[in-house]
Amino acid sequence: MVEAISDGTTARPDQLRGLPAEAVLAVERDQPAPMAAAYRAFLSLIGGGAGRFMQGTDVYHPRILGLGTAARELLEERKSPFRFEATDRVFSMHQGYQFEFMRGTGPDPEVWWYSEGDHADVPVPRHSSFTDRLRATAEREIPVWKHHAETVREEINADGSVTWHR
Repeated sequence: MVEAISDGTTARPDQLRGLPAEAVLAVERDQPAPMAAAYRAFLSLIGGGAGRFMQGTDVYHPRILGLGTAARELLEERKSPFRFEATDRVFSMHQGYQFEFMRGTGPDPEVWWYSEGDHADVPVPRHSSFTDRLRATAEREIPVWKHHAETVREEINADGSVTWHR
């Protein structure tokens, strides 16, 4: 999957930022649930960022720190009857109203998804494994970024911001 997203458009090889062992340990300690081997590999390979891949969603360090607490607070605000299990580890949050978590103790646990107001305000199973979630995201995003690169010219401004021209 990392090779697929480092296509030069979704991410350039120099944009793949793995986390050092100390940062992976900080992520592991941030939530009490065990850390799956697949998630540890993700953090080691691209846990600090991967170009445009999953842009706009909090999945990279340091923004992933505190996601477990934020997810619990969102559930409380919504008065959701759902309660996390001891093996649940939140790994992504989008715009403060959606989150995903791994459930289980295996090397590549299943992924559940919650979106405020959907499914009676309780999370639902979404992918059979963390790796399947990453694969599905890459398969969805790679063609979108390829089309973007073919149809939009990006201009990097002096302040680092980007202006798009069609």
